[in-house]
Amino acid sequence: MPPIGQARQWVDRFGSIHDELSPGAPMRLLHSNARVTGPLEDAWAESVRKGGEHSARRCGDMAVKALATPNPIIEEDPSGDPDMRLYTWVVESPGSAGVLLWINGLFDSSDAGGSEMHRLEGSDLWTLSVRMPASWRASYTISTWDGEGQAPWRAGIDARAALALGRPDDRNLGRVLNSSLVEGPDAPLDRWAAASTSVPVVEETVGGVHFWVYAPPVGVETPLLILFDGQYWNGGLELPRQIDAAIRAGQLPPVHVLMIDSVDTEARWDTVGVPGGQVDTLIDAILPHVRSHFSVSDRGDRTIASGASLGGLACLWALALSRGEVGHAIAQSPSLWRFNVADALSAAEDWVSIQLQAGKYEGEMLQLSHQLAEDLSGDIRDVRVQRVYGGHDWAWWRVHMLNALSEMLSGFYSK
Repeated sequence: MPPIGQARQWVDRFGSIHDELSPGAPMRLLHSNARVTGPLEDAWAESVRKGGEHSARRCGDMAVKALATPNPIIEEDPSGDPDMRLYTWVVESPGSAGVLLWINGLFDSSDAGGSEMHRLEGSDLWTLSVRMPASWRASYTISTWDGEGQAPWRAGIDARAALALGRPDDRNLGRVLNSSLVEGPDAPLDRWAAASTSVPVVEETVGGVHFWVYAPPVGVETPLLILFDGQYWNGGLELPRQIDAAIRAGQLPPVHVLMIDSVDTEARWDTVGVPGGQVDTLIDAILPHVRSHFSVSDRGDRTIASGASLGGLACLWALALSRGEVGHAIAQSPSLWRFNVADALSAAEDWVSIQLQAGKYEGEMLQLSHQLAEDLSGDIRDVRVQRVYGGHDWAWWRVHMLNALSEMLSGFYSK
């Protein structure tokens, strides 16, 4: 969680004052009533109740079948709702005193017991089922406790600290950074998984800010995508390799990508998502440098800023303060609880479009995105809100950013 301190006043590059609405990230409201008793739990309990050799064989058969299927097992919704599915995890953990399933957007740090897996009686299997939309996408980890006494999440220790025990699920085939991935059958297709084996990325520092630039394998001037929190996009997410493969395959029009390093939590809080900081450095130093050293369009209507959370707010400030040097924003889960950016966007005359993306399971992010769109509803420019069935989560940020980028670039090149 970002540091909590005294709310500040910020003065932007034009002398306007912006009050910080909150000095720290608010507690997120969580999706409730997702957990249900799954068919495996019911069938196992019934078999144990009956007892006898036949029941033991039946439990053995159920265990073999469950472990033969990767996590999570996805089944039709018990109530018959075509938009919902039942997701069931099964973990084999001999000797454990407790197993915790942390799922982004569903985990309640004040009541970690709601995310504890249930041990199937007489076995080393643990299970948990949730009822969620068919289009859901989320990251998750598994924590096991094999030590003496209570598991950390039961012992009054901050449950978020206990998550240090979390690890990827070795029975799951997907990964996002250091977590496993659950994707419903109707989740938007991840068309961007293919990656080039080696992609040269230029690493530079301008105006005291570190960044990376990906240049596509073409000899023509291209649009520019600007990404805040660039160390994640360039690092664990391997975005340059994926964009390069997509361009070579004809899935994505050519684009240069500028990825700005936010360094660490403290530096990010002070410089990202504020009416100054990295946005000022981008406008005054980084953007002119990139445009002069790479085959990048100098047109604002061919320049896109994107980011998630504080990075999502930063790309809105870039639109509001760049006087047309940045024309489009793909703002993912923007931290609109920190500043009211509506007045600054309304006053800025030269931006073109904003796409706000927010998860249904990340508290007030979606509500605030709709509020910003409503505040800008009198503007003739393009402002959209996309609801995503996910949490505050890299699991969907990458896929949805690339999908939006593909649509936007196709529009550029068709004109």
